[in-house]
Amino acid sequence: MAAGGLMDRPLSAAERREFNRHRHAETRQKEQLARGPKGVAAAWWDQARMVAAEQERAGNPAAWDELAQFLSNYCGRYST
Repeated sequence: MAAGGLMDRPLSAAERREFNRHRHAETRQKEQLARGPKGVAAAWWDQARMVAAEQERAGNPAAWDELAQFLSNYCGRYST
């Protein structure tokens, strides 16, 4: 997807939303990476939620269950 006036045609509403979502995610990821390991973890959490939501919209709501199970296992491993 082109940006910055380099487009051959105007973006549809769906294309504009996707472009904005991608731009926002890139900005947020850069900000999170600057925070070090905690920021990297936050960036992965953002990405995981986004993937699970996309999977749900595509007809695979089980992605949320799998993410929840992974997080439960992680917490079980590191909780005292």
